[in-house]
Amino acid sequence: MDRKFYSLQALRGVAALLVLLFHYRFYLRGDDNSGTSLWDALFGWGIIGVNIFFVISGFIMVYTTHHYRSDFSSSKRFLINRAVRILPLYYFGLLIAFLLGGAMSTFHYPEKVQNLISALTFTVYRTDVTPHYIDDGGMYNIRWTLNYEIYFHLVFGLCLLIRNRFIALISWGALATCIIPAIAGFQPTLNIQGYHVESPLYGLLSNPIILAFLIGAIAAYLYFGIRQKITSVHLPLFSALLSLVIFLYLAWGIYTHNIRALDTWSSVIIGLFVLTLTLGDSVLRKFTPAILIYLGNISFSLYLLHNPVGWAVLKRFEFSDASPVRAVLAVILATAASIIAAHFTYQYIEIRFTRWLKKKLLPLYNAKMDAIPLEKEAR
Repeated sequence: MDRKFYSLQALRGVAALLVLLFHYRFYLRGDDNSGTSLWDALFGWGIIGVNIFFVISGFIMVYTTHHYRSDFSSSKRFLINRAVRILPLYYFGLLIAFLLGGAMSTFHYPEKVQNLISALTFTVYRTDVTPHYIDDGGMYNIRWTLNYEIYFHLVFGLCLLIRNRFIALISWGALATCIIPAIAGFQPTLNIQGYHVESPLYGLLSNPIILAFLIGAIAAYLYFGIRQKITSVHLPLFSALLSLVIFLYLAWGIYTHNIRALDTWSSVIIGLFVLTLTLGDSVLRKFTPAILIYLGNISFSLYLLHNPVGWAVLKRFEFSDASPVRAVLAVILATAASIIAAHFTYQYIEIRFTRWLKKKLLPLYNAKMDAIPLEKEAR
């Protein structure tokens, strides 16, 4: 089984750039906080990259575990793989954010200490900032998405214990976001503001944004079903053309604000886009730019590091005094610094250290799987 979709890697690279530009636009717009600046119009929708990451994550989890048996060893293997994949790089990024964000001065402010503890423990502590449930302006604030990632990993690991994983996943989605909240007296909603609860943890566990993972998982099951039932040699070409149509619809929807970031319906469209990309990958890979594939390979590192590294660069330029040209050059420099940092963390942490750690934790790890470059494994 080919474990790498080039078009999907490229989409992941685009998603990382969108989130990066979404955050860097705050520098580009300077003192203009109206939300109507040119930079807000160009990049304010870039947080839709989070939708893309969540949907791809759900797809890849199902795709790479499709051959797993339903037993404890499969669940254990999956969870260890995920922990090894995420935690070393996450804590390295947290260390960078800590050092570049004031280091020891952090301990002079109770709110910063609370935020640091939250980052170290993957815990949430606010109900007034949704769907983050953490201080979205605090150090390493990009980490809020990792809370949802780990939540879904744990749920999926449990589903690997059950023979019919699809039914288990659907049941979890319905219970978490609709049925249990309804029993608790809430009107079911798909709004990412979630339910007005006193517990931040329950707010996160029931927030409808988690359905983006489920949408990606459903897309993967559809992929296998379509590949099994439709053997036509024209399927990849048809899917590639359909992906182009969906891409144009997404672009138009973003322009007209019908496709919105962190929106469930938008995640459905992205899920269809991911499905057609993967079905048509044998055609699309011929036209996929190598630079986007490269950015897709380093996208996790870029996602985690672009804020601390990029803002360390941007802080050297005065926000209010920066001319438009100077601001654009500063953002280009910050982007380049973030990509360079991501390249090295990808090579030395995501590949080398992760491979070494995986061998230590999974001594019986399949030799054939171990021979596959890490960039071709699920992320």
